[in-house]
Amino acid sequence: MTSGAKLTRRLPDFRLVARILAASLALSLAIPLAGCVEQAAELDASAGAPASAQARAQTAPRATTAAFTRLEGAPQPVIDRFIRSLAAEAKGHDITPVEPEAAKYLVHGYLSASKTTNGATLGYVWDVFDSRKARIQRIEDRIAVQGSGADPWTLADDKALGQLAAKSAEDLAAVLSAMPDAGAGAR
Repeated sequence: MTSGAKLTRRLPDFRLVARILAASLALSLAIPLAGCVEQAAELDASAGAPASAQARAQTAPRATTAAFTRLEGAPQPVIDRFIRSLAAEAKGHDITPVEPEAAKYLVHGYLSASKTTNGATLGYVWDVFDSRKARIQRIEDRIAVQGSGADPWTLADDKALGQLAAKSAEDLAAVLSAMPDAGAGAR
């Protein structure tokens, strides 16, 4: 499934992840981008997108704060590139990365890659917790990537990780917008 990657790898410091996401968000807000960001093509329903996320995909939480406290399953360079893509996508969905102490929601993630006949399937699982650390939702999805290679992680280029991050941010926004306190701001 992961051919050589440690499955229980933790980020060295989850505070560092929050800082990277927050810095990326701040930088992207300070420098307006010329043009638009094209979102990844929609996956078909058989690709595993949760029905509840699809139904709420058009809504976004207002200034929802989240701490991405753990991301496992992929080689560290892949995790680092995915985090940068996720930071850019999260801002587009009004998800503000913050330190765990200031977060309304805590998010733990897992990335996976498996070989297919024509390439690989890259996936994610997000467990969303409230500030009291009670799990309130699990989100799973995946994308197909064309190519060949002995290790499916070699197909996780910036484009593929960008598509996976876009899908992640969209699904997270859909779930967070359905929370009773959506739009209430930071706690």
